[in-house]
Amino acid sequence: MNKEMLDTKEVAEYLNIHEKQVYKLIKEKKLPATRITGKWTFPKRLIEEWIIRSAEENTKRKGAAAGNHIVAMGSHDFAIEILSHNLSKLFPEFSLSLSNVGSEGGLIALNKGICHLASCHLFDPATGTYNMPFLPRYLPDRELAVINLVYRDLGLLVKKGNPLSISGIEDVARPEVSIINRQQGSGTRIFFDAELVRRGISPQRISGYTTEVNTHNEAAIAVLSGSADAALGICSAAKMLGLEFKHLTKERYDLIIPKENLSYKPIAELLKIIRSEEFKIKINQLGGYDTKNAGEIMNGLLPDAA
Repeated sequence: MNKEMLDTKEVAEYLNIHEKQVYKLIKEKKLPATRITGKWTFPKRLIEEWIIRSAEENTKRKGAAAGNHIVAMGSHDFAIEILSHNLSKLFPEFSLSLSNVGSEGGLIALNKGICHLASCHLFDPATGTYNMPFLPRYLPDRELAVINLVYRDLGLLVKKGNPLSISGIEDVARPEVSIINRQQGSGTRIFFDAELVRRGISPQRISGYTTEVNTHNEAAIAVLSGSADAALGICSAAKMLGLEFKHLTKERYDLIIPKENLSYKPIAELLKIIRSEEFKIKINQLGGYDTKNAGEIMNGLLPDAA
């Protein structure tokens, strides 16, 4: 969905809600919209900003003490969920919430100062590296610690038995195959689009390309339910639902934290948990993860800061 202006149906798909809910949000003046020749249109840039504002409001409604709650925004991963659980278990006074706005959305939110850290796995085809090339663009002139959480296996999720014999990116362009896609701005979507460009495959050839969901869970459920034949996702999502997994790459999933937030007590404790053997064991039990660099600062900066 590369359009600058969206119609009502496209906004409903983008937000993963029913069209009736879109009209309700317009009526309540909660959603940015313009009426042109009798039809509602939505500037995509304003919708993205609305998503971030809504996520910020949701985290404020959690009720955690102002100094004890970590707001994380960015890419979805099960490791963050486990991290949040461990933090609350070991330190009941602290809490962490993640708003799944995609890797790019997380960096935008961090630059606006509405979260404490961003979770990110953005692949740069030009350098073949993750995350670092994007920081000057989204967070210029900021001192940042890029701290690894996990490496994770990314690939195609397909039905058990793989009835359509799907094994690679080329196969999702076959006319009999339909997919469920991830939202614009997510690291998974950026990787997928880069692979299509590298192979010379037009998105128009792919059935389901414009149908989007926001998490690996939703993508896996779509394949399990039969509404899609395949989806790009992480290995642990396939294992949880008994799907088959066709490996494509191992990607790096990092936490991007401004230098000034490293001394924030809940974040300091969070980093200790990430570096603990107990946390690494739990993550590795999910399958499809590698915690060899968990808790390490990956950008060579701030060696004594965390």
